[in-house]
Amino acid sequence: MIAPLLVMSLLLASGAPAEEPRELEAALQALSEGDFESALSRVDAGLRRIRDETHVARLQLVRGEVFAALRRYTQMEAAFAQALESDPDVRLDPERVQPTVVALFESLRDRLRGELAIEVEPSGAELFLEGRPLGRAPWRGPVPIGTHMLEVGPGRTALQVKARPGRTEQVRVVLPPAVSPSSPGSALAFSAQVRAALGLSPFSGMGMEAGVRLAGTYVHGELNATVGRQLGASARLGVQAPELLGPLTVFLSLDGYALGGPALFGGGVSAGASIPLSHRFSLFAELSGRWLPSGSEYGTTHLLGLSGLRFTPGGSSRHRLPEPGSR
Repeated sequence: MIAPLLVMSLLLASGAPAEEPRELEAALQALSEGDFESALSRVDAGLRRIRDETHVARLQLVRGEVFAALRRYTQMEAAFAQALESDPDVRLDPERVQPTVVALFESLRDRLRGELAIEVEPSGAELFLEGRPLGRAPWRGPVPIGTHMLEVGPGRTALQVKARPGRTEQVRVVLPPAVSPSSPGSALAFSAQVRAALGLSPFSGMGMEAGVRLAGTYVHGELNATVGRQLGASARLGVQAPELLGPLTVFLSLDGYALGGPALFGGGVSAGASIPLSHRFSLFAELSGRWLPSGSEYGTTHLLGLSGLRFTPGGSSRHRLPEPGSR
């Protein structure tokens, strides 16, 4: 007795998924033949059996198409709204459905709103929805329905969230302590950089510098070799304000210089800003003042404008976050 029951259970289990497209196909066939009563009957039969939200949404779309053909627009909109409630990403087939009906459906989608309630631990992380600034966590507010790309924190870690009409989607993201906005980062980033210098006062032509940089979250040190009117080297120790204005990082440093032939030693101050071009490259510009002992070929005070490109092998890995957990 057990074996026949087991076989029957397996047959029922394997046959259940076939019911979903069968009812949908039958409803679509009846719709194409203009048999609207049969199409609605097939939709109702499918909705009684099916629990999968995607198939429920597709059946509701067929119901909306039937009411559109019958010019019962209030019922059409109600059916389309139920379809979007089941699956906010569902769409009509523009190759099969009349453009006016597709336009009405998309107009309804544009009017509907869901709500996101986003919590980040620790709080204060910047949020971006589809690349646009959303605000800082915790955040709660209306958004268009559908699946969206949410980015969290300075590393812009991405996760998908789905907003449904009339519902609140709870999203919770946990950031590791190392990237907390309120705690300094302990990791160091090593960078190589190329710098172009232009003497401003007095005007002393162009020069090139190349060197390395070691930076934490708020402090940085550099060592650069200078090629130009005179060969030499510079060492710098400074502070920076990461992402002070959007992605813009502002920095200030105290500089020491050693120029050869004959040797001149001096100091200076530099101030500037950098902006990331990608995870590994950033562009920076600065204004630098130098004070050196007088020499036969070099003035005592120089003001220079510098710009350059910085390459960090690990990119912004010290800010990168693991995949967050959401609701």
